[in-house]
Order: sequence, then C-alpha cells, then structure tokens
Amino acid sequence: MTKRKPRQFTNSKAGVKGLVQWCRKVVGDATLHVCMESTGVYSQAAAVNLFPWAKVEISIVNPAQIVAFGRAQLRRTKTDAVDAVVILQFAQSQSPPVWTSAPKAFQQLYALVKQADAMRDSLAQWKNRAHAQSYLCELPSEVKRSQRAVERFFTRELEKLEKAINELISSEDTLKRQVKLLNTIPGVADLTAVRMLAYGKEHLTKRSPKELTAHAGLAPRHRQSGSSIRGKSRLNKAGDRRLRTILFMPTLSAIVHNPIIKQRYHHLLDKGKCKMLAVAACMRKLLLIIRAMIVQNKPFNPEILTLT
Repeated sequence: MTKRKPRQFTNSKAGVKGLVQWCRKVVGDATLHVCMESTGVYSQAAAVNLFPWAKVEISIVNPAQIVAFGRAQLRRTKTDAVDAVVILQFAQSQSPPVWTSAPKAFQQLYALVKQADAMRDSLAQWKNRAHAQSYLCELPSEVKRSQRAVERFFTRELEKLEKAINELISSEDTLKRQVKLLNTIPGVADLTAVRMLAYGKEHLTKRSPKELTAHAGLAPRHRQSGSSIRGKSRLNKAGDRRLRTILFMPTLSAIVHNPIIKQRYHHLLDKGKCKMLAVAACMRKLLLIIRAMIVQNKPFNPEILTLT
C-alpha cells in the first residue's frame, strides 16, 4: 500500500465506511489492521466507528513512538502523506497491541469523572478569586453578586455530577464490585477508587506491571554511560499525570496506615533515599497493589500482595 496515492476520509461513520471499502480493494478479505496516533477524542471516535467492522483490528499508538520511529528513518519532511507512510511502516515492523473498546459503563464513568473534576477545579479557582477580592476596598456589589452566583452554579453542577457517578456505580455490578475491592486498601476511599477506575481504564488490567508503571509516569529514569556520566536518577513523568495526582494523597495516608506501604517507605529511608523518592516508590507500589487486586478480584490482604 506504500505506493498507492494517499486518500483523505472524514472522521465520521460515513468516512470510516469509505476507508474500509477503499482498503478492502487492496487487502481483500484478509484481516485489516488500522494503526493511528493517539489524538484524544479524535482517535477515540475513529476507533469506535471502526470497532464494529468484521476482520478489522485497531491500534492506537503514542505519537512520541511515531515521531521517534520517523527520526530513526532520518525523515526530514513532515506532511500528512509522509506521516501516513511512517505509521504504516511502524505498524508493519512493530506489531503494536490491538485496541479494544472499553465497556459502555466505563466510558460513561470516565466522562462523568472528567467533567466533575473540571467543575471542581473551576470552583476552586473562583473561591480563590473570592478570597482575593475580599481584600479589595470598595468592591462593587455587582461583582459580589456575580461571584456568589458563579460559585452556586459550580456547586450545584458538581453535586449533580457526583450524584450521577454514584448512581452509575450502584447500577453497574462490575463498577460496584471494583470500587468495593479498592476500598479495602488502607488509605483508599471512594474518591480515589472511582477516579482510579475512570482514568486507569483498561490499562489497569491489560498492561503488565512495568507498562502500567510507565503509563502512570512513575518509572525511574536513569542517566549513566560508562564511568564518566553518572547522572542523578529521576522520576520519568512521561505518563498520565492524573494517575500520579490521584495516588499522591492516598499514598501519604497509606504510609501511616497500610502495612505494606509503611514497610516499603521506611525500608527506603533506611537505605538513605530521600523522602520524596520514597514517596514516589510507594505510589508505584500502591498502583501495583490496585492492579493486582482488580486482576485477581480479591480484597486487600498484606499476606498475599507482598510480592506486587
């Protein structure tokens, strides 16, 4: 297909249908493997429209991998046509994993949690604004009224979204069971459990421990070469920042109340590691405990999960 002229298709059901029909002229009845860069909602929409087609496999790849692959080929030109060839060659040589659509309930949970977190952030910003305005002299009454109205709006909308999240979890057996499982971990409450399931999605069960650690940006990054370069190891934050944010406060609580995390933390301190490095390692440990519990479908048990 590399010698064929590139074609453009709209990111819609009709466009996907045209893409599949065009590709079938080349591959015939064989299984069609469609590879695309991860572009948020745009790649998600294309993948969802492709998923129902028979004999079609889908891969969604980190754009950084495509960029690195193109550089390895000494590509100096960047156009849509060139990028399409690079992605094709990447798929042929690297055999990226096949993407599968998440269950409807998990898609809804992700959308609700993401909207609720956006509302929560906006409400915090407006409350900070109100605090700053309280120090202003001669603040017009219209500004005070507007400020109170905006805060009431965000508060009401956030309450509605949290109610919808709770109703969704109560109505879906899988979600309810997994939230209940995660709540058995000392330091993990409903807020953490729900957001871990929403943002972790299929990565929590379909990725290996190493892959999940890298996905969350909790893998260490070493810089060493021979005897001359001995760079300081740092946390590789090239991952989903939301997972690190979710894990931080529960980890601080777990250092006090969770026997596995507490032991890990003090073991690292005894080895001379700094506190933040020890906390990051405990975040990684807590993430892998969560993964093990969901995969094994078992509640927290320090005797069983010591090897995670």
